[in-house]
Amino acid sequence: MIVNLNHADRVEHAVLFDQMFQSRAAVFHERLGWDVTVKNGREMDRYDEEADPVYLLAVDDEQRVLGSLRLLATTGPTMLQCEFAHFFDDAVDVAAPTIWECTRFCVPPGSDGTAQDVSTLSAQLLIGLCELCLASGIEYVVGVYETPMTRIYTRIGWSPEPLARARPEIGDIHVGIWEATPTVLSTMRQRLSARTNGRQILVA
Repeated sequence: MIVNLNHADRVEHAVLFDQMFQSRAAVFHERLGWDVTVKNGREMDRYDEEADPVYLLAVDDEQRVLGSLRLLATTGPTMLQCEFAHFFDDAVDVAAPTIWECTRFCVPPGSDGTAQDVSTLSAQLLIGLCELCLASGIEYVVGVYETPMTRIYTRIGWSPEPLARARPEIGDIHVGIWEATPTVLSTMRQRLSARTNGRQILVA
């Protein structure tokens, strides 16, 4: 199940938020070694505290958070405009009411320490994201991603258009833009259905 939450939901859904922030700490700080702020085992930044993000959470029947992502309006401060700006030689100027930024895409290890089905959970999150976009008038999603992720996006059925590549010393990183369309949503649903029925495998 995909749950959409925003800053105003942090009291009512405190347990879900707490799990999400703990998962982000486990993935971004402990596993990937990113330079992120972790307090009391939870990863949060200024956008979580000061902006008004939209969060998408993949939640199971026992209300365990299996994965999450965060959306920020590009009409306000974004990580691409601020934290990621130095990645690219030329400024990537993407700002419009119909374009939102996706960051903190997170699928942590399973609660028993084993790897989850990253492809399936990623597909579920992207389907939920596309559904939200179509329902909310969001036409495009922009984000920074590592080049190997292109393979996963292609197999899921929603590939970005690359806008710029980071300087070599930064890493094999692009900024891209995804267009949200009914056709894309239909493709992702069909591929996920085939995946879960055992007729097609999404390979990382």
